[in-house]
Amino acid sequence: MKKAILLGAAFVLAACTRGSETATTSPPGPGGPTPSASPGASASAAAIPAVARVDSARLKDPRWQRAGGEDPADRQALADALGATGLVEALDDGGEIARTALSALPLADDAELSLGPLARRALAASGDDLGAILEAILAIAGRPAGAREALDPEGAAEAGEAMIALAGRTSLPREHRALAVSAARALAEKKIVDPARIPRDLDPP
Repeated sequence: MKKAILLGAAFVLAACTRGSETATTSPPGPGGPTPSASPGASASAAAIPAVARVDSARLKDPRWQRAGGEDPADRQALADALGATGLVEALDDGGEIARTALSALPLADDAELSLGPLARRALAASGDDLGAILEAILAIAGRPAGAREALDPEGAAEAGEAMIALAGRTSLPREHRALAVSAARALAEKKIVDPARIPRDLDPP
């Protein structure tokens, strides 16, 4: 399923040949889901810091140094050790630590817990940071549904609303909107959002 979703994202990107539009769709209003008690909820309006923390202890932590390398096993080890909560907290360090955390989050067993915090950060982010957050959300949303009970249905619903909002925000680059569309569709497959609400203007004619 994950492979199909990622291929779908690539197809949507390839189909985006129309000219830029100027209208902007607002993020979910008061009628949307209420913030969940997911890890990182205190940073509900904060994107990834633009300036990396040079005093972060994680920069000297061998686990983080290894996870920032090329071996995916090191990122898996970090995800296993810290889980979604520890990785979401690390996003506030910015820079390389935040990028490593985002790449490790989809590997965490409880990655679903990060969907709410990531959605709030996505709504406040821009540029490369937004792209990295959307890629993480898509990777988490595209994971096969397990037999266990959902860890944070409110956070997943919040992520669905955020993805629909970003997918319809025509001021964003097409590649970011396409990632949001694909993430929303992945969540729709799990009955978290109504697929009829997902914008279709990026689809091929």
